[in-house]
Amino acid sequence: MTQAKHIVPAEDLPNAIALQVSIPFMFGSISLAACYGSSFFLVDALTAVRQNDTTAGAVVSIGTIATILCSLVAGRIADVLGVMRTITLAAAIMALAMVCFASASLATLIAYIGGLLLGIGWSVFYILAPLQIFCHVRAEARIKYLTLLSASQMLGIGLAAPLARALAEAAGSYIAVYCLFAAACLAGAALLESAGRVLAQAPQIEMPAVRLTFGSLVRTFKANTRYPVIMIGIAACVFAGLSTFQTLYATSRAQSADTFFLVFTLTAVFSRFAVAPIIGLWRLERVAAFLILCTIAGLFVLLMNVGSPAIYILGTMMFALGYGLSYSTLNSMVVHIAAIDGSSLAVASQVFTLSYFIGLFGFPYIAGQIIGVGSFDYLLMSMMLLVGANGALLTIQVFVSGGRH
Repeated sequence: MTQAKHIVPAEDLPNAIALQVSIPFMFGSISLAACYGSSFFLVDALTAVRQNDTTAGAVVSIGTIATILCSLVAGRIADVLGVMRTITLAAAIMALAMVCFASASLATLIAYIGGLLLGIGWSVFYILAPLQIFCHVRAEARIKYLTLLSASQMLGIGLAAPLARALAEAAGSYIAVYCLFAAACLAGAALLESAGRVLAQAPQIEMPAVRLTFGSLVRTFKANTRYPVIMIGIAACVFAGLSTFQTLYATSRAQSADTFFLVFTLTAVFSRFAVAPIIGLWRLERVAAFLILCTIAGLFVLLMNVGSPAIYILGTMMFALGYGLSYSTLNSMVVHIAAIDGSSLAVASQVFTLSYFIGLFGFPYIAGQIIGVGSFDYLLMSMMLLVGANGALLTIQVFVSGGRH
C-alpha cells in the first residue's frame, strides 16, 4: 500500500536534503550519466563489431528523437507511477540499452533498439530528477542541489569515454564495457530506489499533476517563466555549436580538440562542486549575469586566439565556467518565478528542459550551415550574438519582475 506523503507548507521545508538521500541520489546520477555518455564512443564500439558508421549515426539519431519525444510524456508516466519510481524505471531501461549495445554484433536491429531505449531512459531521468529537489527543500536551497546534480551528471558523462576505452583495451572488446555499464545502471537504479524510499517520508510540498499539455506549454510562455526557458535554449545552442564542431576550430588553430573536452569537463565539474554550497548566497539574476559575461568572454578569447595552447585553455575554462553553471542557475530561476507567479513548478521545469533539448539537438544543423557559408569564426561570432541576446533577455526579465525575483 502506498504510504501517505508528509505534505507541509513551502516555508516549513528544510534547507538541506538528508545525506542518506543526497549521496545515493548523486551516485545514482553519476552511474546513469556515464551510461548516457556511452553514446560518445558508440561509433567505435559498433565499428569493432563490423557495423558501419552510418548505422552508428542512425542509432544516435533514433536516441535523439526518442529523447525529445519522451520529454513530452515523462510527466504523464510520473503522474501514474510517481516521480521517483519513474526515475528508477528509467534507470532499468538504460540498463537494457547497455545490454542491447553489448549484443549489437548479433543483429543491427538490436543496436537500433538500444538507441531507442537509451533516449527514452535518459530523457525521463533528466527531465524528472530536478522535481525531486524542488518539492523537498526551500527555494533558496534549490540551486545548491541542482548544481550538485548537474555536477554529478557532468562527472558521469565526462568519465564515460576514457573509462570505456581503458576497459575496452584491457578486455579486448566493447562487449565487456557495455556489460559493466549495464551493471552500473542497475546499481544506479538501486541507489535511486533507496533514496526514493527515504524521500517518501520526508517533508515536501504538494506536487500537482506533472504531465505536460499544450495548454500548460502556452501558459509557461505567456508568463515570466518564458525568459529563463528561452535563455536555456539559447545557451544549449551555443554549447552544441562549440562542442559539435570543436575539431574544426582546433584544426584551424593547430590545437587538439581533446584539450577542449578535457579542460571543459574538469572546469565544469570542479566549478559546480566547488560553488554549490555558496551559490545560493547571491541573487539568481546576478549569478546569471556573471555567467553570461564569462561565456561571452570565453568565446571572444577563442575567437582572438591564433594558435596559442595557453589561450586555448584559458578561453575554454572561461566558457566552461560560464556555461557550466548556467543550467542549474536558470533552472532555479524558472522554478522561483513559477512559484511567485503561482504557476506549476513541475511544468515550468519540464518546459525548461525541453527547451534545452531542442537547442542542444537542433542547433548543430544551423551551425553547420553557418560554417558552410563562412568559417568557424563566423560561428563563434554568431554564438557571441546569441549570448548577447541572453543578456538582453535577462535585463528584460529583471525589469518586468520589478525586483520581485
